[in-house]
Amino acid sequence: MTKKILSIVLLACIVLLAVTARFYVPKADGNDLEDKDTHNITIWYTDETMEAYLNEAAIAYQEQTGIAVRVQLVSGLEYLESIQEDTLHGEGGPDAYIVNSDSLEKARLSGLASEMKDPDGILNTAYFPQVALDAVTYNGKYLGYPFTYETTAFFYNDTYLTQMAQKAIEAETDTVVGEETTGESEENTEPDSEIATADISEEAILAKKAEIFPTSMVDVLEFANTHEPAEKMETFLLWDVADVMYNYGFAGAYMNVGGVYGDNRAEINIYNTDAMYCLSVYQDFNQFFSIDAEEVDYEGVKADFIDGKIMFTMGGTNMLNSIEQAIADGTFTDTYGVASIEMLNANLAYKPLSVTTAVVVNDYSEKREAAEDFAQFVTCEYVENLYARSGKLCAHYLEEYPVSAMLDMMTCYENSVSLPKIVENSNYWILAELCYTNIWDGNDVNAELSALSAQVKKEISGENVTEEYLETPVIQESYIAEE
Repeated sequence: MTKKILSIVLLACIVLLAVTARFYVPKADGNDLEDKDTHNITIWYTDETMEAYLNEAAIAYQEQTGIAVRVQLVSGLEYLESIQEDTLHGEGGPDAYIVNSDSLEKARLSGLASEMKDPDGILNTAYFPQVALDAVTYNGKYLGYPFTYETTAFFYNDTYLTQMAQKAIEAETDTVVGEETTGESEENTEPDSEIATADISEEAILAKKAEIFPTSMVDVLEFANTHEPAEKMETFLLWDVADVMYNYGFAGAYMNVGGVYGDNRAEINIYNTDAMYCLSVYQDFNQFFSIDAEEVDYEGVKADFIDGKIMFTMGGTNMLNSIEQAIADGTFTDTYGVASIEMLNANLAYKPLSVTTAVVVNDYSEKREAAEDFAQFVTCEYVENLYARSGKLCAHYLEEYPVSAMLDMMTCYENSVSLPKIVENSNYWILAELCYTNIWDGNDVNAELSALSAQVKKEISGENVTEEYLETPVIQESYIAEE
């Protein structure tokens, strides 16, 4: 009898432990859930710099809605595979997750991306630039809310630009004064430089800066040939030529992989005369600025720009962060600007690459409505806090930007092109970077671009592709004549 009672007690304990374990959820990154019922949702992410923002957003969302959000940092290796495994064979997987837009086809085909219902009607150009909406579109459907972006901008030392504008005005003034005194008595023939430059207004300087500032990449060469470097400058232009993120813009407008949404396998156009012309100009930049890809790295470029050694450079949002930090700690005392260079020359466009992250709802989730509501909250309603908590720039338009240069960076994003979503071309970044590197090092532009196009098409079709030969265009730029 005693054994029977003891067995019953033990069985009751086991049942109690099982029930307790069923409703226990371990502490997440920054917020704790006592249970995981229909009122709680889970979001996964891979970038640890987003931890503070996501946890604060989760707390704010719970205060507003009563729905608790479990924020979970996971490894970026085999990310979608991990989501699928946990969804189908684990604890149910995340209800929402953050992913780069180029992975959306894979996510959709795996059943992990739900079509957004957009109940508040915010997935439009009143809230996001078109490039962000295109980035989260697959097969004509929105599969997420645009969240953060990375792209390339043209950074310049505005202090140096102001000095050069002043010198240009002084030279013009001296010329005018000299002409006016021609024929007068000898004692009146020397122009007074102090008098000539004393009346230079701020408006005149701004106008001259706008006049001399390069409006295309080719204009950068002309600028370097027609202006004297500032005292501390070592070069007019330097950037990390080994990273395709900062090179792609030279031919980005003419390298079509997948169409507007990057998902159309029938729309591949890489090998064409416009792209060849653009990349031939890109190759010429090596001749004029002698940048060694093995000697120059991104962190070094940022440091040199902050030290005043570079007039122009190309960088991403993290360069903006580094400059702002240097201003705050007093190591950068000049002023700087961010510009969107949208032309290669007078006729050909310049479009940099961009990477957009999206908050996606797991189509297997039983709480898709709540998950989408939080996706909208974290990418739109609360996103004005994103930069302060993470240093990331949001794809959502803001009424007021915490740093004025962020608005200029957004203009660069608006002019960018996204990576394709086609699963077979998931290595396109690597292939494009190799193509650009070989061209920079002096390889034949025609052959490299043809090989890239053939490889991309082969990955889609599974068959060898031979591009029909096109004549290499003759470069006709002013710097060719000067040379």
